[in-house]
Amino acid sequence: MHRTVSVSRRYVPQCLGRLSRAGLCINGQGYGHRWYTSTALERLKQPLRRVFDDEGYWKDINKPNYKSDKRFGLSFGSQLETGLFQNPYLKSANGLLEFTEHSFNRARELVHKIHSIETEEQLKHYIKDLDQLSDVLCRVIDLCEFIRATHPDRKFVQTAQQCHEKMFEIMNILNTDVKLCDLLTQCLDKSEALGLTSEEIRVGKILLEDFEKSGIYMEPEIREKFIDLSQEISVIGQEFISNTEFVRDNHVKISCDVLEANVNAIVYSQLKKDISGEHYKVPTYGYIPYTILRSCSDETIRKKIWTAMHSCSDEQIERLRKLVDLRIQLAKLLGSKNFAEYQLQGKMAKNPENVKGFLESLVHTTRVKAANELKPMARLKAELTGMQTPETLEEVLEVIKPWDRDYYGSIQALSQRRSSALETGESISASFSLGVVMQGLSDLLEKIYGIKLVPRTPKTGETWSPDVRRIDVIDENEGLIGVMYCDLFERDGKTPNPAHFTVCCSRNMYPNETDTSTIQVGVNSKGQKFQLPVISLVCDFRPSEVQMEDGSSVQICLLQLNEIETLFHEMGHAMHSMLGRTQLQNVSGTRCATDFVELPSILMEHFARDTRVLSSISSHYKTGESLDIQILKNHQLENQFLQNCETFSQIKMSLLDQELHNLDQNGASIDVVRLYHRLERRLRVMPDNESNWCGKFGHLFGYGASYYSYLFDRAIASRIWEHLFEQNPFDRTNGTKLKEGLLQWGGSRDPWFLLSKVLDEPRLAKGDEWGMRYIGDVKSGM
Repeated sequence: MHRTVSVSRRYVPQCLGRLSRAGLCINGQGYGHRWYTSTALERLKQPLRRVFDDEGYWKDINKPNYKSDKRFGLSFGSQLETGLFQNPYLKSANGLLEFTEHSFNRARELVHKIHSIETEEQLKHYIKDLDQLSDVLCRVIDLCEFIRATHPDRKFVQTAQQCHEKMFEIMNILNTDVKLCDLLTQCLDKSEALGLTSEEIRVGKILLEDFEKSGIYMEPEIREKFIDLSQEISVIGQEFISNTEFVRDNHVKISCDVLEANVNAIVYSQLKKDISGEHYKVPTYGYIPYTILRSCSDETIRKKIWTAMHSCSDEQIERLRKLVDLRIQLAKLLGSKNFAEYQLQGKMAKNPENVKGFLESLVHTTRVKAANELKPMARLKAELTGMQTPETLEEVLEVIKPWDRDYYGSIQALSQRRSSALETGESISASFSLGVVMQGLSDLLEKIYGIKLVPRTPKTGETWSPDVRRIDVIDENEGLIGVMYCDLFERDGKTPNPAHFTVCCSRNMYPNETDTSTIQVGVNSKGQKFQLPVISLVCDFRPSEVQMEDGSSVQICLLQLNEIETLFHEMGHAMHSMLGRTQLQNVSGTRCATDFVELPSILMEHFARDTRVLSSISSHYKTGESLDIQILKNHQLENQFLQNCETFSQIKMSLLDQELHNLDQNGASIDVVRLYHRLERRLRVMPDNESNWCGKFGHLFGYGASYYSYLFDRAIASRIWEHLFEQNPFDRTNGTKLKEGLLQWGGSRDPWFLLSKVLDEPRLAKGDEWGMRYIGDVKSGM
C-alpha cells in the first residue's frame, strides 16, 4: 500500500524588506557594500541568493529558531510556534509518538469503514478510501525515513525508528488483508459500471499488484511468514545502510623507510608512528590517504591503502549476505524464482532478462571507450615503470589497476592543463556561490515551467536545524504549489550523501476530509483544494572563507561544477513532486516505477552541464560578472576525464545488483565477495580483486534489483534532452510539453506511453524490446 518512492493573491515572503545588521541590506546600503561593483550589488538584491550567501542576514531574520536550538547553547526563549514541517504534533520526539498514534487511529477508522462496505455506491469510493488509508500510513513512514536519515536529535532518530517499524508492520499486515483485496478485485471488475476514472483504475491495479506480491491468497502461515520476512529485511537493511561508511580498519601500517622514500615530507610529517617506531599509521579516511594515492609512486603502497579504504568489516558482509538470503526466501515464498523477478514486476524493464540485455549491450561499447580513455595512462605507467608498452585494448586493461587511477591520472591531468587559471578551479567556483546557483535554478524553472522559488522565514520549530531554509514554490498561474526545506550546508553528524525526501506528496483533498491539522493545504487556479507537496533537499556543502577587496574575509559556499550537478539533480526530484497533478497519492510525483523515477533528476543534470545555462546563472561573488562560456567549455573538457570509465563503473554496480538478486540458493552458501570478485574479473576495466567493497554499496538495499535504473534513465534523459532542449535549454514551449506531457502525471499513466508523447515516437507506447533498444541507442552518449 506504500508506493516507495491556489493562492490567488500576490505572494510576498516574510523575509523581504527586513534588514540585517550583519549583512548587506536589500537596497545595497548596508554593511560592506563598498566591497562590490554596482553589478554585484544588483545581483545581491535577489532575496533567494541573499538567504544562502549572507549568513548574517539569515541569522538575523531567523533568530527565533537559533534561540530555540539547544545545540547553540541557548535555552528555549519562547514556546515553539509550530512543530516540524508545521505539523503541530512534532514539537518533540514524544510528539512523533503521538502523531503515529493519531495516524494509527485514523487508519483503524478507515479500515473499519472499508470492511463495512456493502453497496455499490460505497464500493464506488473504495479506491479513494484505500488511497487515503495508504496516505495516512505513508505520511508517517516517509516522515520517519526522513528523520532517521537527517534529524540531528538522537532521541528524534530513535523514536522515528520505533514509529517506522510499527507503521511498516501495519502496512504489511494490511497488504495481507484478504477482504481488502477481495473488495479491490470486485471494484476493478465493475470499474465501468462504477464510473471509475482511469487514474482510479491504475491505482487500483497498482495496489492489487502489491497485494499479490504480498502473497495475499496464500495460507495464513505463509502470510505470517511474509510479514516476518519483510520486517526482518527492513531491519537488516537499515543496519546495512547505517554501516556502509565504515572501513574495516581505521589505518594501515607502512614502513617508515618505504613511505618516506615515496611520499612528500609534508604528508608523512602529519602521520603517527606505531609503538615500534618503524611504521607509519596511515588513516583510511580523510584527505591523507587520497593525497598518498595521488602522489605515491610505489604501487605496493597504493594498493594496500586503496584496498583498505574500500574494505568493510566481516560483520557488514554478513549483513549483506543475510539481506540477499532473506530476499531469496521472500521471493520463493511468493512463487518467484528469485528476488529480481519478484522485484521487477510492474517496472518499465518488466523482467531480469530485459535488464541483463540492456546492461550487457552497454558493456561492450562502453568497455571499448573506457579502454581508449585508459590507453594514455597505461602507456604512461609503462614508461615510468619500465614495463612493455601496451598496444591492444586488452593489454591496456591488464595494465591499469584501480589503485593506479589517482596517481597516473593526476600526472596525466597535470600535463594536459589548458591554462594555469584552471588549475585551482577558483575562476569557476567563484562564480557559483550557493545563493547564485539557487537563484539561477529559480530563473531557469521560471523560463521553462513558469514557476519560481521564493524564500520564506520558517516559524519557530518548523525546521530541524536553524540553518535550514524554507523555500516556497510559486506557479505563475496557481500561486503556492509546494514547500521545500533546503538543508544544504555541512553540519556535524550530518550524513554526507545528498538526498531528496518526499515528506508529503501532492494529491487532491479526499471527500469529506476535515482533519487538515497535520498537512498544508493549497488551492489551484480552479479553486480546488489539494495537499501541498512538502519535500526536503539535503546536501553537505561546505562554506569557505574568501578574501574581499578591502582585506576582510567572509564565509560563503562556493560550488564546483560537480556540486552544481548534484543540486540540479536533487531539484529535478523536487520538481517532479511539485508539478505532480494527480488526484490520488499512490501515483503522485515520484511515486512511479523505480526505473522511471530518476528521469527528471538526471534530465536536470543536462541543464547543469550546458554552458549556456551555466553562463547565464553565473555571478562572481565580488564583481557580479557572468562567466565566459569558453572558460566553462575548457573546464568541462578537463572534467570529462575518464567519463566512460565512470559510466562503466555504474554498469558494474548495476550488474552486481542483478547478480546478487538473481541468486536462488539459500543460506550460508552465498559468498557475496566471491561473486563480486568474479564479476570484476569478467568485466576487466580496473578490476577490484582485493577489497570487499560490495559491503559498502548501500544502494543494494534501497534499489535492490533495480540499480540499473540510473543508467536506464540516463539513456532516456539523453533522448529527451536531444529532442526538446539541445537547441534551446530555455524553451518554454518544450518545457510546457515536458511538464504537461510527463511530469504532472507522476505514476498515473504508463511511462512508456508518456515517453511516446514527449519524444513523438508512437512505437514506444508498447514498451517492448524495440523500445529498450531505441532508448539504449543514444548517439550523444549518457
